[in-house]
Amino acid sequence: MGALLDQKYEKLFSLLDTNGDGVIAENDFELMAGRVLTATDEERTEKGEKYADEMRNYWRALRDTADADGDGRISKDEFHQALHQVSNTFDTLVGPLYQAGFHLADRDDDGLVGREDFVTVLAAIGVRAPEAGASFDRLTEQSGQLTKNQLMAAATQYYCNEDPADTASHLLFGAL
Repeated sequence: MGALLDQKYEKLFSLLDTNGDGVIAENDFELMAGRVLTATDEERTEKGEKYADEMRNYWRALRDTADADGDGRISKDEFHQALHQVSNTFDTLVGPLYQAGFHLADRDDDGLVGREDFVTVLAAIGVRAPEAGASFDRLTEQSGQLTKNQLMAAATQYYCNEDPADTASHLLFGAL
């Protein structure tokens, strides 16, 4: 794995370690899902349930791949080793979470996410609001609307692209 992927995975680990205890566990995913659902006011909606389901699916896939010692917790080392495998199955394991997140942020179901809703979701998962806004602006090229294709391309690039010259590959969660 290259240095850029290590940096991106480190950032992702810090976001997923929602309670800041140095490991990722099921309660981190529950806490993050709760924060996102509260921020979007989708706790008791079909969209909210879909998002929570995909968070649980992502946790299970990550646990099954990464938890080498079977203790129900994923260390940074376990995470870095396993995320490469998870990224190889992005479309089936990781992609559905990002799609559910997109639909959650697409408040009016028009297939587009505005800046405010994007920032709301990213801030709820731990990205500072100014960084989330800057990411939105770069991802949308100042168009003011994010499509699902743009989000999925950015997510795929974040997990898989090792080219440091391709700055679009590390825009999704703010500065590394």
